[in-house]
Amino acid sequence: MAESDYESILATARGDSASFERLVARYQRPLFNFILRYLDDRPAAEDLTQEVFLRAYQAAGRFEPRANVSSWLFKIAYNLAMNELKRRGRFQPLEEQSAALEAETARRSHGESTALRELEGEVASALGALSERQRAALLLRVNEGMSYKEIGEVMELSVQSVESLIFRARTRMKRLLDREEKD
Repeated sequence: MAESDYESILATARGDSASFERLVARYQRPLFNFILRYLDDRPAAEDLTQEVFLRAYQAAGRFEPRANVSSWLFKIAYNLAMNELKRRGRFQPLEEQSAALEAETARRSHGESTALRELEGEVASALGALSERQRAALLLRVNEGMSYKEIGEVMELSVQSVESLIFRARTRMKRLLDREEKD
């Protein structure tokens, strides 16, 4: 029988490094992807993903089972990403985000269609135009499949606030993508 996330955290608190390694293996990719999409900065996403696990390891003994372990880890990731944005003092301008995305897209296989790459660029630009909270809520919902309750736990918001953020984010994304389609 597979060890649950909660059992892994309890075992980690007792010094079981193998349990912690299983948590890292389970959540490293989703946490990295969330941070990468949130910050649009691969080196920062790599560093912050490591920092999430360092903090989780250090706090394993203080974990309280009020929330899922996954929500707890994403909350650490969200807070670290928010702190990084505050440290930078601003978002990257959209032109820089688009340039970074274009560079990443150019490195991908040539088998992908140009239309798909253009769509990815448009979606990334629209995502970058959202507010910090809208972007985080939408990424947690769409990419990580979290429930509104789990997103609320991560972002310390009510379910109604999460619903509102996601509604506004989707509405804005649709408006931005519709505008680009007309251009």
